[in-house]
Amino acid sequence: MTDLSRTPIADHGVIGDLRSAALVTRGAAIDWLCWPHFDSPPLFAGLLGPSGGACVVEGDWQPAGRAYRTGTAILDTHLAAGPATITVTDFMPLTAIADPGNTGPDADAPGTLIRIVTCTAGPADVTIRIAPRFDWGETQVAAEPDGTAICWPDCPIVATATHPITPDGPDARVTATLQTGETLVLILAHDAPANPATATAALDATAAYWTGWSAACRYDRDHSELVLRSAITMKLLTHAPTGGLIAAVTTSLPEAVGYARNWDYRYVWTRDAVFCVSAFLVLGYRREAAEFLRFIHHRDGIGGDGPLRVMYALDGDVPDEISHPALTGWRNSAPVRSGNGANDQAQHEIYGEYLAALNLYTIDHGTDGLCRELVGNLEDFVRRCARAAIDRFDVPDQGIWELRGDARHLLHSKAMCWAAVDRARRIFDRLGFAPDPDWQPRADAMLAELRDRAWNEDAGSYVMEYGGTDLDMSTLRLALMAVFDPASDRFARTIAAHEAALGRGGLHDRYRFDDGLAGREGAFVAASFWMVGAHAAAGDTTAAARKLAPVLAAASDLGLYGEEIDPDTGAHLGNFPQGLSHMALIHEVMRLYGTNPAH
Repeated sequence: MTDLSRTPIADHGVIGDLRSAALVTRGAAIDWLCWPHFDSPPLFAGLLGPSGGACVVEGDWQPAGRAYRTGTAILDTHLAAGPATITVTDFMPLTAIADPGNTGPDADAPGTLIRIVTCTAGPADVTIRIAPRFDWGETQVAAEPDGTAICWPDCPIVATATHPITPDGPDARVTATLQTGETLVLILAHDAPANPATATAALDATAAYWTGWSAACRYDRDHSELVLRSAITMKLLTHAPTGGLIAAVTTSLPEAVGYARNWDYRYVWTRDAVFCVSAFLVLGYRREAAEFLRFIHHRDGIGGDGPLRVMYALDGDVPDEISHPALTGWRNSAPVRSGNGANDQAQHEIYGEYLAALNLYTIDHGTDGLCRELVGNLEDFVRRCARAAIDRFDVPDQGIWELRGDARHLLHSKAMCWAAVDRARRIFDRLGFAPDPDWQPRADAMLAELRDRAWNEDAGSYVMEYGGTDLDMSTLRLALMAVFDPASDRFARTIAAHEAALGRGGLHDRYRFDDGLAGREGAFVAASFWMVGAHAAAGDTTAAARKLAPVLAAASDLGLYGEEIDPDTGAHLGNFPQGLSHMALIHEVMRLYGTNPAH
């Protein structure tokens, strides 16, 4: 089998069923699939090393184009071998729930992945190899017949097909000679065998779900196709049973090739998820926003005493960070990790981010659509978040970039503590609750301190930390959050300083100081969009449009983004697809074209 860990990251498309997701290469190889949930161990992990397994179309087939079906997560991949051509249609079935109510999934998912191979010019000799691997590439299990299916005993995968399917050691193979117009169907399931005869109905139901969901998007201006693709991608990162919203589908795709900047993003970061919640809201997707707020309630307990956590697993605690040596990593960028050590960090900005999203929700919807338990505890929870932010304002932390080493007095974290108090006050005013008497004076004092101590006249800019000189792109977000006046002279100088210090090939690094990790990472996609937003907020739409063009051009042919991009080669880096990148696209395109309300 070809070493799929050499495949460019941007060569992947993503499909999913709001419980898990799979990545599909330009050559129709499924080289990443965790089942039955996003954070389960992978069954296909060829993306991270030859021992990881995959589901591939064998033979001399060459890529001949691909596209999502309009408004869906159904992916068509076209292949050619001489005069023969086929189309491989990959999807994970969903059926819309007729009346889903305010909470819970809006679609049923049988837990299957369906491949439909259609011969568009025949005859076509087609062989599909199914090669799952277990225990992070450590274990192979012999495939065995199970009636008309193939199973891997005691493992969560079973395969059925319309054509002969046979075991081949730890793999299974489906073979067929198709004439023009004929199809081969393969269904992978993580539970009971599925009937291949149901594939067409499943395809129709899945298309109906996605097109119905996409029709609710209320943005129809410039770059609307990319905005909708970003919305669909964020929806694919949503775990429907819980409402959790993971940061990315994958783990351990590196931010610097050949180095150890590799992390597991298959968890719910409070910060990243509430960014996406606000993006859903500006697009008109109230339910997705409300579902994440339900997730936080059910995971932390709105009536409890504890603060928000930096990140959450979909169920239980985030596991300790460990490495998996059987997988050599994408392009030998080891280690491959599961779990995440940043779980124990202090990141104080999460209170402001959470309350900013909740404030945006209540502007249009009040408490309509929120789960009953959250509504009942909303006043107390908002009050506790505001108090937590006040208490943490003077305390150093690791911040938005999850810096290793000693905690610092970071501008972004402190500014978002101010934002927490400010948004709490706005929420209370809107809902008729009485704010604590010290909120306003404390907020005023915070803001005055930020504007004084974070300004560095020599740098001509607001800087990353009190008394420092380093610049980082999170500073530009603060005008977008009403911390700084985007039309002020100081902020104009801040934009110019960040462009000069962090710009690279039309994109922007998030920072350039030594963060203690080896290897130079790529330009940060979300930060590049924040530069667009800063210009737009300052009223310079011409500069904003100029800055937007190279970031949009850096998207994959399917409109997807990783976390970072190498400005020299255009290669995507980091986990994929990245919710933070797609959230930033939605916000800043809509800000530039006049349809993004303030947070």
